[in-house]
Amino acid sequence: MWMPSKMPPRFSMKKILFLALALMATVQVKAWWDHGHMVTAMIAYLNLNKTARAKVDSLTAVLRRDYPQVNHFIVTGPWPDDLKADGVHAYDTWHYTDIPVNVDGIAIPDQPEVDIVWAINQSTSILKAAQSKPVEKARFLAFLTHFVSDLHQPLHATSRFTNDVPGGDEGGNLFPLKGTWRNLHAMWDDACGSLSKYNDIRPFGKPKVPLTEAQIESVRDLAKDLMKQYPEKSFPNLGTLDPDFWALESNKLAAKYVYGVKGKDDQGRNQYLRPNDEPTPFYLEQAQEVARKQLTLSGYRLAAMLNEMFSEKK
Repeated sequence: MWMPSKMPPRFSMKKILFLALALMATVQVKAWWDHGHMVTAMIAYLNLNKTARAKVDSLTAVLRRDYPQVNHFIVTGPWPDDLKADGVHAYDTWHYTDIPVNVDGIAIPDQPEVDIVWAINQSTSILKAAQSKPVEKARFLAFLTHFVSDLHQPLHATSRFTNDVPGGDEGGNLFPLKGTWRNLHAMWDDACGSLSKYNDIRPFGKPKVPLTEAQIESVRDLAKDLMKQYPEKSFPNLGTLDPDFWALESNKLAAKYVYGVKGKDDQGRNQYLRPNDEPTPFYLEQAQEVARKQLTLSGYRLAAMLNEMFSEKK
């Protein structure tokens, strides 16, 4: 049975890295494609106070010493996925938590305690610790930016358990689809197609190079559009900065929208998504709205965390 994660005692940097190396995962857990992670980071960046922005700029510069592609804070968003693309899979379990959607009421296997909620808490702890070195803080700022975004992708807080898939569908990775996307997880990583015109920014399989000013401006424009469409007042729980709460929030969205929209489609039929379906226009319309709102909310919440963390009150 899934239970909310408890914050373990603070680990030293060496212990965290040792534990990461012991937790090699085999499931592909890439979430929100690069442009999605970058728009989360840009929304956060645009909402930082002066002190917090100076701090994240400083830490971004530290990370860039080893990773030249990180020429703006927004590139810290996809940086953990860059590691995976380079064959570093030690952090894979940090990207998700498998809260069950238990369709058939079957027994659920135990889930790892070291998950995305744990990773967010550890990243926050390291960033707040006075004894943490700048190079440690730079890396864990990137982890935090990425994982806050990940946790707002509903399938990073969910696994669907059925009699046919008793081990869980691994966040939709084992839920095949027909059409544009190979599976449910891939579709939601792509924000259900709602941001497709931005897919050419840092495309898959291409060398990771610094963003151009035009690309940065494109992400900034997208962030501003989302903030205009979904202002902070749109989110009554925006100020809840508890990753356990976010996980349950995302899981509820998965149960309600990802696996089936409770309503009728554009032809008047009851609409629930099944394995090997091709998503209908009705499903995609609902799903794109959820995906865009979740990306926007993740940026606002990340900004709130960083403003609080890097405030002048010490």
